[in-house]
Amino acid sequence: MSNIPAKILVVDDEPDLELLIRQRFRQHIKNGQYLFEFALNGTEALSKLAENSDFDAIMTDINMPEMDGLTLLARIKEGEKEETHHYKAIVVSAYSDLNNIRTAMNRGAFDFLTKPIDFADLEVTLNKTIKEVELIKKGIKAQSDLGVAIVQKEHAEKSEKFKQQFLANMSHEIRTPLNAICGIINLLLHKDPKSEQLFYLQTMRQASNNLLSIINDILDLAKIEAGKIELEKIPFSLFEQLEIVVQTLRFKAEEKSLFLNLIIDSPVPEFVEGDQVRLSQILINLLSNAIKFTNQGGVDLKVSIQKKEGNRVWISFKVIDQGIGIAPENISKIFESFSQEKEDTTRKYGGTGLGLTITKQLVELHEGTIEVDSIQGKGSVFTVTLPYETANGEVVKTDSYIPLEKNEDFNRVINILLVEDQPFNQMVAVDTLELLFKEVKVHIANNGKEALEMAQKEDYEVVLMDIHMPEMDGYAATREIRKIQGPRGQVPILAMTASVIKEDVKKCIDAGMNDFIPKPFDPVHLKEKIIALLKS
Repeated sequence: MSNIPAKILVVDDEPDLELLIRQRFRQHIKNGQYLFEFALNGTEALSKLAENSDFDAIMTDINMPEMDGLTLLARIKEGEKEETHHYKAIVVSAYSDLNNIRTAMNRGAFDFLTKPIDFADLEVTLNKTIKEVELIKKGIKAQSDLGVAIVQKEHAEKSEKFKQQFLANMSHEIRTPLNAICGIINLLLHKDPKSEQLFYLQTMRQASNNLLSIINDILDLAKIEAGKIELEKIPFSLFEQLEIVVQTLRFKAEEKSLFLNLIIDSPVPEFVEGDQVRLSQILINLLSNAIKFTNQGGVDLKVSIQKKEGNRVWISFKVIDQGIGIAPENISKIFESFSQEKEDTTRKYGGTGLGLTITKQLVELHEGTIEVDSIQGKGSVFTVTLPYETANGEVVKTDSYIPLEKNEDFNRVINILLVEDQPFNQMVAVDTLELLFKEVKVHIANNGKEALEMAQKEDYEVVLMDIHMPEMDGYAATREIRKIQGPRGQVPILAMTASVIKEDVKKCIDAGMNDFIPKPFDPVHLKEKIIALLKS
């Protein structure tokens, strides 16, 4: 930051927020880094901006009396004059209020925070915002006839930055509860369930795994669009995979009293080589949409051969629904990121508007095609054609259920420190560890600060470290543990986090962690990681 204090206008109708911000940033204010002013609503904020336009950033709540944050952003945008001021707006809202967040970003907001405000995140966001403002000011000072091009470039970069941050945040927020769901399902599978219960649990497990796969792709949407995702090419049973996909969604169809039929033409080969996970994702996206937008009748998945050349076969997957249909002028729009056919579609039917975007990218990655034929009020037909190589019956079982046997390599109590702030995830981790190892003693720290205190007092053989926690995060806790003199400071640390972007993985290693496992974790994978650390 420069030597001139960054001037920030905070617009929020919560009177206590001013005190909290001044307390949290008291050192920054004292050092001349930040200068805060406060307004209780949009009307008061506009008055302050009219009196003094040299603010660097505006942090505004969305829901406020007299004038809300969206209206404030619109008024600021309407009154903007070139080279007079360069505000960067940060909007604050509940994470569930995605529509308002999207609207705010379309009205020029640079970034967003969710309530309740995490002040560590706020500090990072403010630093990033002020740096962006300083870069813009330097660019404006240096620019001449290239000014328009610079502004356009900045706008494009800002839009891309928001999309990637939004996807990363959404992925992390979904992964945290999904970790508990997947963990509980795995634990129940080891409680000798009845045959009918086993059927439901296995279906739930498949559904949660499919959801996790989709979340991974949402997080890497930019990577998909860049064509950097590599498809697997392994033999699998096409028929079995299709049955799993249909069975996963059958309950969803039955809840709406809809039929869901799978129709496979006899010439279709049972075994092919390809990426069964990506195929499942494509079909689940299309079938889920078909069920969501169909209120009576049902949905058919018809599978047939389009053409065949030697061992190479082009297989057609038709998803036929009797739903609301799509207007001809909107068919191309449905494949755009964050888009729905109509503005009220998200409110009525839910969804992020990303499913068909990812589906189209995955189909093109297969060098396949996707076509849409639809009549409003009568239904839609999505036809995906993908090329495969035929295979023999020796297939790879990638999602078969494998019982977890207790490890017999350690005939002593294994002392483990679990650092996790979510109670459900604590429960899942403890029960899973007790299932994995013959003798294990798990100590729980609710945040990094507690973990540091415990690591200073007792010898642990492995530390399972969450990253995003109150008081002290996993990065800081690991760095502090590494400062402890003697063997306690060298304890193996395994990062366990719902944040899986490459930058965060690198930060884990740079902080001093030995290895990394994403949430939701695979119990077998977790067991292998821990054993490797115990033997290192």
